[in-house]
Amino acid sequence: MIATFKPRVLLTTATLSVALIVCAVVQAKAPTAPPGTTAVQVTIRSGDSLMRIANRYGVTIKDLQKWNPKKASKPDRIRAGDSLTLFVAQDSEMGMAKDTPSWVGFYDIKAGDSLSVVATRLGISMDDLMRWNGIRDAAKIRAGDQLQYRKPGERPLAQSDGTPTNGKLLYGEHIGEGAGYRLRFPKNAFGIPRVLRVLRTCASEVERANPGTAQVLIGDISRPTGGKFPPHQSHQTGRDADVGYYMAGNVQNKTMYRVGPSHVDMGKSWAILKCFIERDSVVRVYMDRAIQRSMRRHLLRKGLASEELMSRLFEEKSSKPAEALIRHAPHHDTHIHVRFACDPGDASCREEKRDKIFEF
Repeated sequence: MIATFKPRVLLTTATLSVALIVCAVVQAKAPTAPPGTTAVQVTIRSGDSLMRIANRYGVTIKDLQKWNPKKASKPDRIRAGDSLTLFVAQDSEMGMAKDTPSWVGFYDIKAGDSLSVVATRLGISMDDLMRWNGIRDAAKIRAGDQLQYRKPGERPLAQSDGTPTNGKLLYGEHIGEGAGYRLRFPKNAFGIPRVLRVLRTCASEVERANPGTAQVLIGDISRPTGGKFPPHQSHQTGRDADVGYYMAGNVQNKTMYRVGPSHVDMGKSWAILKCFIERDSVVRVYMDRAIQRSMRRHLLRKGLASEELMSRLFEEKSSKPAEALIRHAPHHDTHIHVRFACDPGDASCREEKRDKIFEF
């Protein structure tokens, strides 16, 4: 007779603790609205702390952490551009405004500005402006700081004004969260609708074509109001986007590392760039010369492009390098810089010299 061995599960204090933690995670639910309140979303601003946010909206830090366990559990985890959930009284201004169409805008304080002048310029009350920005002393505003304001009605369409190196972004729209990509700095991810749409679409397409792929890392696009954006020379009008390379071995690109050709997944990096070019009007791309060379060889080896197309695409092999779409620029071994054309509806948008729409 063969003895049957029946394993026993021994629950030590450690394993029991782990089991309880797992159970708690599985059973965790989204916070429910306390009676008489409604949930609203607020955006974390540059320089915000949990205490400052709590004071601004009349709640406690413990409330913020309870309502946002993933984003506010530790003070140093909050990031500008992310959103937090708050529960406010249904009959409060914020509670009633939830069901009223409105939009949030940004204003850069200039030298000589006063809060009353800014309020008049924006067509809102100074009291509202102070409350929305947690300002207690109207005299203590500084040039270079940014104010947030709210206006009723539908958001005006974001527009590019001027050139990418000398312009601004009107009513900048945020790219938000989506499939296939992550944001390096959410506070710098504002642009015009068509650019944001193609970034989202192409990231999603690459993810669908490569199940289980690491996400593409989207870096700087523009600040909410555009304009000068050190250390960049461009990125002023919501039409430039820094897109991280897909990494070989399906490694997640988290910080836009400096990489060499052997570290780049040429297939996926080309796939998203090709998608940008095919789906929208791309006028300029910056890429490290060594990575250009490796990508060109990859395309030729795979039979994905002709020599004629390569000569128009890559500065590295072009007979007219100044007219090639993909050009070398220092410090572009960390990301691809993609510039999109002016939207036909943006009357004040201007192209840089030699920028023209590329066609396959």
